[in-house]
Amino acid sequence: MTANAVPRQDPAPESPPWSPGKYLSDLNKTAIYAVSRGMVPLLVTHIRFLMKFTNAWLEKEKKKEQDSAGRATEALMGEWPRWTRWSQRPIAKWLGSRALPNGAALVLVLLPYIVSLAVVVPSQIGWSVLKSSWDVLRRGVRGVPPLITAVVVVFVTNDAWRILGTGFTVRFTVLVAVFLLSSLLFLVRWTCWDDIDLSESQAKDLLAGVRRKNLERFTRFMDHGARPVPIVRPLIPGTIWVYAGYWLLCAFALVTTALFVSAMLIIIGVILISKSETMTLANSVHVYQTLPDGAVITKQLLSLSFSLGAFAAFFLVAAQRPSDRKVFMKNTLRRFRRDLVVYSIYCRAHDQAEPWTRVPVHARLLDHPPRPKGLLSAVIGQAWRRRGRTGGSAG
Repeated sequence: MTANAVPRQDPAPESPPWSPGKYLSDLNKTAIYAVSRGMVPLLVTHIRFLMKFTNAWLEKEKKKEQDSAGRATEALMGEWPRWTRWSQRPIAKWLGSRALPNGAALVLVLLPYIVSLAVVVPSQIGWSVLKSSWDVLRRGVRGVPPLITAVVVVFVTNDAWRILGTGFTVRFTVLVAVFLLSSLLFLVRWTCWDDIDLSESQAKDLLAGVRRKNLERFTRFMDHGARPVPIVRPLIPGTIWVYAGYWLLCAFALVTTALFVSAMLIIIGVILISKSETMTLANSVHVYQTLPDGAVITKQLLSLSFSLGAFAAFFLVAAQRPSDRKVFMKNTLRRFRRDLVVYSIYCRAHDQAEPWTRVPVHARLLDHPPRPKGLLSAVIGQAWRRRGRTGGSAG
């Protein structure tokens, strides 16, 4: 009895963990989220990657004599408004055409995408600013109870009205600017990553605040290895953008605090301080608006309130303990840090395009090792010294 030899079979090729269409759709929507929340430098990088990935995908499918133009179009435009759906069929035809280069077809696809971002990005940034203002007011100012009390004590003194209630003069402008600038210098850290970096549990807590569809998309990437931490450090242009956003958000938090305290003082002054009492306190009175029951809004009241509001912002920062500052910065940078977490997920998912989809796309890696601390300042210092030597030799 002889046994029949069974021919050895090669193992079936392993299927990619992501279909190219699903990967492209999820990555595209992740980029839109990050860009529209403030990481605008990512836009150019993402558009370049879209063109490279789609071209590589179409070329791969053409070799197999399969038509992927429709799937590519659906991946790029899958959740666009209904009124744009009519354009999907001709765009798919253009992408599948051998007469029209894929690059030209992709320009037609991405044109409405860029136009829509021109509307989405400013509106989303504006909405984030309003939400950040509410975060600062709800958690930041309320977290320091002595703030309003201390300012009100100064508000009712005669000397404050005579010194700070003189109107909107040059001295008033300089005083407010000095208070706010000093507050900002007390608040920020020269290395912004000290305030931005976070743990994986903190990153997941931040992501818990996004919409369910976006969270599911981010979770799929994280489950495949696109970790949200550590935060990816962008290259020099992106780093400058992050630093600018960090400083602007800190300045915005201080201005919001100053305006909030000023508004409270104006309301108190309108209720308690009449025109005659303003004359007694400030030795002069200039009425801007007369309200019912003899209430008035005066130039003296406004200048005093805004001066004390700027002082309150300085007091808020100068009187903070390290734990108070940590809480304040956490509330101020909450949405900014969330955007950088999503940006980090995007970068790591972007770098895994070929292993995950088997599409032979060659794109620059975004998740590069972080630069040593102080490298940016060292580069700037070296350029400055070189400029000094050039100027000296020219002289």
